[in-house]
Amino acid sequence: MPLSKNSINVSEYHKNLYNRWHMRRVFWGILVFFFILFSLVPMFYELSRQNDLHPDRQFELVHNFYTDYNFYLSRIREGREGAVTVTEKYTSEPHQGSYIQIMYLAMGKVSAWFNVPWPNSGDTYHMARIVLSATLLFLISYAAKWAFEKFRFRWPASNASRSNAGWQILAFLLAVTASSWPIPVFSNNEWRFGGYMPWWSVMDSLQRITFIPHMLAGQALIVFLLVAFAQENVMKKAGNWVFLGFLAFLLGTVFPAGLGFVFAAWGVFIVLDFLYRLPSLRRERVPWILTRIVGPAIVGAISTPTLLYFSLVVKVYPWKRLIDYALLHPQPFNLREYILAVGPMLLFGVVGGLLVLVKRERRMFVFVAWVIAWMVLILAFQYIPQESPLRFTEMLPQVPLGILGAYLLSDLSRLSDLWKKIAITIAVGLIALGLGQMYSSWRWQKEFLDQKISATQPLVPTGSYVMYPLKDFLAAINFIQNTTSRSTVILSETTAGNYIPVYSGNTVYVGQANTVNTEQKELIVKDFFAGNMSPGQAMEFLKVNNLHYIFFGPQEEADGGLLNLPNTYPFLTEIYHAGLFRVYHW
Repeated sequence: MPLSKNSINVSEYHKNLYNRWHMRRVFWGILVFFFILFSLVPMFYELSRQNDLHPDRQFELVHNFYTDYNFYLSRIREGREGAVTVTEKYTSEPHQGSYIQIMYLAMGKVSAWFNVPWPNSGDTYHMARIVLSATLLFLISYAAKWAFEKFRFRWPASNASRSNAGWQILAFLLAVTASSWPIPVFSNNEWRFGGYMPWWSVMDSLQRITFIPHMLAGQALIVFLLVAFAQENVMKKAGNWVFLGFLAFLLGTVFPAGLGFVFAAWGVFIVLDFLYRLPSLRRERVPWILTRIVGPAIVGAISTPTLLYFSLVVKVYPWKRLIDYALLHPQPFNLREYILAVGPMLLFGVVGGLLVLVKRERRMFVFVAWVIAWMVLILAFQYIPQESPLRFTEMLPQVPLGILGAYLLSDLSRLSDLWKKIAITIAVGLIALGLGQMYSSWRWQKEFLDQKISATQPLVPTGSYVMYPLKDFLAAINFIQNTTSRSTVILSETTAGNYIPVYSGNTVYVGQANTVNTEQKELIVKDFFAGNMSPGQAMEFLKVNNLHYIFFGPQEEADGGLLNLPNTYPFLTEIYHAGLFRVYHW
């Protein structure tokens, strides 16, 4: 039977519809891929120059800072070696394992399942960064698409869908590129953008795209949980409460502060939704109670045990050290500087949020709640010493600010053709500023890497020095791995102490900020390597702390200038010597 003209038209219509849908998916994929690739440019550059190192240096692809990077890799190694709970390899006191940083333990198990060689554990870490970054960016794009899905603007109906897509893309771009107010800097014969709080990597719009795996995972869950909670059709189904509860439980496990933030944002959203529905609440009170009270309560009941668990664990050492460190070394936070670091999107986002409340745009309430919760927690935790306000800078405020800023510009564009041009100009300017900050970030990182590649001093990095390790340094640690059991505790200075749990799997006496009583232990270690202890005192110190192996290199030598420890402590026997590094045993 021949097709009618109408049936051909319907077929063409569906074909065109599918093609447009497919092209949009491809476009979003390209957009996400671009930002991930842009964020990884410094990593690719460093990899391309690994053959330019000095012959005595070993290449390693450190991310962020070597002390934290090794800390996460030590957890991955524990997972590779079959551990089911995390033990603190950076402190010598006997203790039970916990589920703090359990995500990295799980990453180690995945790494072992794929037969990744243990020296390449860093590959697992970097692959997690890429996968979780893509997950986060796609969820941000989903939030932007959902936010503008139902809006219809002043253009003809035939162009309404296209205009929505434009504002969705704009919201995504504003969220991803949001950056500090610029500080023009002339460096290396070119102008670049500096910014406020450059020392805090979360504020860097390029670095935060592929940042630390557990933070990316937590941020992705924050976006999903908040957007899902705002959708009434999702919250109407009781089965979804269990699913969201499971996701919230995961969030509490990998990023506890993120779960607390989600609860705060949900609370604000419920208040806003209640005020919006108040005139009709008598008719709708049963479905409202189910979706806004009962559903969240069940999600909370499933996930809150993670917060209770962590609140109990951090009362016991070595995990209590997390709280001790925050109290002993509070991270600097200046509210004025932070406001400038959030940049122009703070202004546009806040004004957009106020416009949402005035116009009662219910779909946007969740993003307003997100911003309010973020602001309140930032302000409140300036007076709570157990946790720095910096923790809540990690809650992706740029996402709701970008979406609300796009809403403001979309509303302005409806006023007249002139305002439409103004809105487009502002949008282009904001995105250009953000991309300029990203490019500048890449240039700063390139300079840092060039200096790191050419650096030869100090022989072993300490403190804020960042260098590639000496090959002899790693060879000595490898000797420890091949000679000792994993339960053997090693005495060394802090740099070797930071590397040993990763490269040999041993526990160390001191080596990271999470070491119990780090401040006191560092002084004791210096006294030992400076020869300030008598042989009897040194023997007692080693016996009490179960220290039978001593790592000795340039950093240990620098404590007191001793070239040969057995001359000071005759009970020590040298069992390894290569280059500048020795290992002693008694």
